[in-house]
Amino acid sequence: MDTGKTQGKPILAGFVITGALVLALSLPGQAADQTIVPSDPHYIDNKADYDLKLAVKNSIALSPYVDGQWIRVTVRDGVVTLRGSVEDQSAAESAIKNARDAGAKKVSSKLNIEDK
Repeated sequence: MDTGKTQGKPILAGFVITGALVLALSLPGQAADQTIVPSDPHYIDNKADYDLKLAVKNSIALSPYVDGQWIRVTVRDGVVTLRGSVEDQSAAESAIKNARDAGAKKVSSKLNIEDK
């Protein structure tokens, strides 16, 4: 026979677990406090190039037309160089457009087209 004394406990346990998960996850504001140190010495001295590199990589990664996993991005004085392989010419053109849209002064494409 249920006396009603345990009815609220599963709900309370759910709130406790949810609260613990929320505290364990980092908040967006906390992520900005973490400094990512680039491994290339050029980017340590040239933050604008590093920021542009990250913007280009993000733009390519979010593009539905380009598989960015095979593209390497380097930036020197605002000039972006794309190296790697893409599926077709339209993917290469999209990657170049993504780099320009991210803020590149100029884009040098060293992309190989590998028709599959």
